[in-house]
Amino acid sequence: MTGFRLATEDDDALIRAMLRENGMPTWVEMAIEREPSAFAGRDVFGRDWTVIAEEDDQVVGMYTAAVMPVHVDGRGQQLGYLGGLRVNPGYRNRIRYLRDGYASIRPLAPVAGTLPWWFTVVASENVAARRLLEAGIRGLPAYHPLGEVVTLGLPTARGERNDLWREAGEPDLQRLLEFHATHAAAFQCSPALDATSVRGIGLQRFMVHERAGALRGVAALWDQRAFKQIVARRYRRPIGALVPAWNAYARLFRRIPLPREGRALEQTFISFLALADDALAQGRALLQGLLARCATPVASLGLHAAHPLLVATEALKPMRYPARVYAVSFDGPPSVGRRPAQPEVALL
Repeated sequence: MTGFRLATEDDDALIRAMLRENGMPTWVEMAIEREPSAFAGRDVFGRDWTVIAEEDDQVVGMYTAAVMPVHVDGRGQQLGYLGGLRVNPGYRNRIRYLRDGYASIRPLAPVAGTLPWWFTVVASENVAARRLLEAGIRGLPAYHPLGEVVTLGLPTARGERNDLWREAGEPDLQRLLEFHATHAAAFQCSPALDATSVRGIGLQRFMVHERAGALRGVAALWDQRAFKQIVARRYRRPIGALVPAWNAYARLFRRIPLPREGRALEQTFISFLALADDALAQGRALLQGLLARCATPVASLGLHAAHPLLVATEALKPMRYPARVYAVSFDGPPSVGRRPAQPEVALL
């Protein structure tokens, strides 16, 4: 019989090994790792936890979950998030493990959300997983599509220093929170910031854009490599052998460089981005100003698939990683409106 339990700090090495050894295979197998500690960065935004599945003293797999402060239908809610599923090779493609895992989610959750459903994000190219989750298999929760989100990898070499942004300070905090709440509330699953979360992330990471003394934009430049890394474990042949040549080309033509095998992507998240409608006309220049302030060669930004800012990014030669946002419901269809879904990709 499979048992499920909440992970403790005694499981640190086990969790780090599972993350390292169970990457996401595409043309490059990318592993989202947690070094030097699986528990570093814990509860930076809401409450998060890890569940480990075991059978006959063997580890079957693990998943992560969280309850985050987000907007749903324009209001702040505490909403559950499901992510970080890792299954060891000998136990994959067995529905009973999925059923048992889903059955463990609510009993083991250390905190409850304010809504009876959860959300998750699945890469668009993971067709097999999406078909399974959308098939309505008995014993699994229902997956209801909320919309599409695109994560953009942007080369910071295309940034341009300008005076459109300045670092936020303590006097800016309250109006920063009010501005972000007003604009983030237009999207489903978007983060609901408060003073505690901003200070936990680091107020010094937040930038503000003003016009005639009025706030017109907010963003944070968040390099998470101190506690979370996206590592290129292996490339498909012959791609790995071509990485040095590609990176030489990328340096010359200001494109996205690729990490060597076993190395982490050097990236900064452009996170918690909120812009007033009249600021979107300057979208390209605003993005270039943020890129110029990044200390890494790559910046990542998540936008819903119909966001008007996507047009401005095309000249910046991004790599695009589309995904689908789902409401995960155990007890019938969720009551949720049709606003675009735009979770903060830095938190996933």
